[in-house]
Amino acid sequence: MEFSEYQNNAKSTIQDYVKGKEVNKIVPFLGLIGEAGSVISELKKNLRDGNAYINYTNKLQEELGDVLWYISTIATENNLSLENIAKDNLNKIKDRFDSEQPENFIVYDEKYPLDEQFPREFEVEFKVVNEDGKEKIRLINNTSKKQLGDDITDNSHKDDGYRFHDIFHLGYVAFLGWSPVIRKLMKIKRKSDEATDEVEDGARASITEELISLYIYNYAIDHQLFKYSNNVDSEVLKTIQKLVSGIEVENCTQKQWETAIINSYKVLDELKNNNGGRVLVSIKNKRLTYLGKI
Repeated sequence: MEFSEYQNNAKSTIQDYVKGKEVNKIVPFLGLIGEAGSVISELKKNLRDGNAYINYTNKLQEELGDVLWYISTIATENNLSLENIAKDNLNKIKDRFDSEQPENFIVYDEKYPLDEQFPREFEVEFKVVNEDGKEKIRLINNTSKKQLGDDITDNSHKDDGYRFHDIFHLGYVAFLGWSPVIRKLMKIKRKSDEATDEVEDGARASITEELISLYIYNYAIDHQLFKYSNNVDSEVLKTIQKLVSGIEVENCTQKQWETAIINSYKVLDELKNNNGGRVLVSIKNKRLTYLGKI
């Protein structure tokens, strides 16, 4: 049975509880709460009685059916299609949790000249240097033997390890195929296309990327920098998607962002514990790997 057929048949059974009253549209919401409780009640009985409760699956199916009826009724009374609700929900869930999404991984610079492309695999060293009693991080592309940008500190009144934060940008390269910040540091901006150079590789895109990294870091501090977690709150991921709206990386799913974030923080932990080290960035394998110190 199709959702549309079910909804159409269920529509004929909607009750007018109080003749002509607006309260009729509230009753299904209350009924949904009640039936959800009945579903939980079946779980309780099954946990309590175990194998002795032989009618569990039948009763659970019945109660879930009642939940479906109330959902269908609420949809009907608010001019919503149950079929569209189901389709939209699947798209949302896939965006959030489906890890097998090769169609979403886009190599954004694939059609540009080779000297404007990220190397598909390269090694970067986070080298700790001390200058005037202050610890800084020097980022070196071990593949090209060139320093990437200036030495950086935490840029903070307290030692919070943010001087290692370029690992986040490298994570975006590995798992999203994107990073205006690293593209600028590696001097591979896509200047062959004026619009791309200005919009995708320009200051606004770089600022957005830095903002995302700082936003996530402030969230991560309250979650032990994801040391014991493999999940990022959905609201955080939704905010990131809003921030990148309008630029090429907007097609990336929440799952892709979560993968990039969690893996980057795992390598961050290695860098902090070992006070630097080498990292392999692989676009072709979608990997970010800590290699140890030289």
